[in-house]
Amino acid sequence: MKKLLTIIASALIMSAITSCGNDDKEDIDTEKPQIIATIDGASPANAATFYFGESIPVKLLLTDNAELGSFSVNIHNNFDHHSHSTEEEEEEHHHEEEEHHHHDGEEGDAFQFTQDYTIPAGSTNFLIDTTIPLPVKSDDGDEYAGGDYHFMITVTDKAGFSTFKAFEIKILQKE
Repeated sequence: MKKLLTIIASALIMSAITSCGNDDKEDIDTEKPQIIATIDGASPANAATFYFGESIPVKLLLTDNAELGSFSVNIHNNFDHHSHSTEEEEEEHHHEEEEHHHHDGEEGDAFQFTQDYTIPAGSTNFLIDTTIPLPVKSDDGDEYAGGDYHFMITVTDKAGFSTFKAFEIKILQKE
């Protein structure tokens, strides 16, 4: 009987140790966050045109299996036709349309925008629903050059994994 109790006690202890180990493994985040650009009213979209003096509406859904951390937006010129695409269909679109993408011949400085944003702690889903103003002139008083630009969004989760999405857009001066 004493031997049976020892075996049962040992089995219970091993079971507790094994189950604790499995829980720890489930808590490890190994997935990258996602940027969902297919929601109703999503913006921006590839090939969209915006104008200096107005704003770019931004509506995208960010998701993560464990916890989101932050996101950033970067807008920069694409006058040299470089690519950030990680999706095959976007890359094909870029090459098909390349001859139509250009600096519109407008004089001025290339517009640049970079901003980091925090996401409330504990969030696994976060809807970005904001606007980014596009000033007509730079700080030195020159009008910004219209043409092809990239709108890039990067999302990072609490575990440090990140993913980005790049949109090819046009930003023009109003005539």
